[in-house]
Amino acid sequence: MLEKAGTQTQAQEHTIAIAGRGGQGVVLAATLLAKAAFKKGLYVAQLQSYGAEVRGGAVVAYVVLSKQPIENPYPESYDLVIALHEAGVARRRNEILASKAIIADEDLVKPIPQNNVIQAKIVKSGTPNMVALGVTAALIPALTEELRKEISKLRNAEENLKSFNTGLELGARLLSKHMKLKDVAENLTKLVSSNSL
Repeated sequence: MLEKAGTQTQAQEHTIAIAGRGGQGVVLAATLLAKAAFKKGLYVAQLQSYGAEVRGGAVVAYVVLSKQPIENPYPESYDLVIALHEAGVARRRNEILASKAIIADEDLVKPIPQNNVIQAKIVKSGTPNMVALGVTAALIPALTEELRKEISKLRNAEENLKSFNTGLELGARLLSKHMKLKDVAENLTKLVSSNSL
C-alpha cells in the first residue's frame, strides 16, 4: 500500500447496497442515493445486478462512495446492506453476508444467523425503496436534504417523502439500539461530511 507524508493511506471507498426484487424500486433508490452523494462532492459509482424477469426477480443495486476516483467499483462486501427481499439476498449472498451491517426486512428476508444482521419492518412501513433511503439518511445525515430534493422531483412525491420520513425515524431507532450500526454510520458520515461542497 502507498504511504503518504509518513502515514499509510487507507481505502476511502464505502459501499451501500439495497437488495430486493423487481418492482420494489431498488435501482431508483440507488440512483437517487448516488445523485445526492455526487451533489455533496463525492466520487460515485452506481451499479446493479438483476435477473431476466421483468417483475419479481432478484435485484441488487449498490453505490460506491469515495473522496478519490474509484478504482474498483466491484466490491467483495458492503459497508451497509438494506435487504428488502430474500431474492436479492440470494443473488449476492456471499458479498452481503461479508458486509459490515445488514438491515433485513423481517417479513421478506429469511433469518440470517449472523451478528451483523438487524431485523426490522421495512416493506410494510411504506414505499420500500423510499423507506430504505430514509434509513440510509438516518445513518448519513449530511445526505438528508439532497435526498429530499431528489425525491421531491419524482411522481407521487408526497407519498414518497412520507415513506422517506418513516425510514428516517426507523433508522434513528435502529441506530440508537444497535452498536454495530454506529461504526458504519460514523464512517459514512465522516466521508460525506468532510467532502461537502
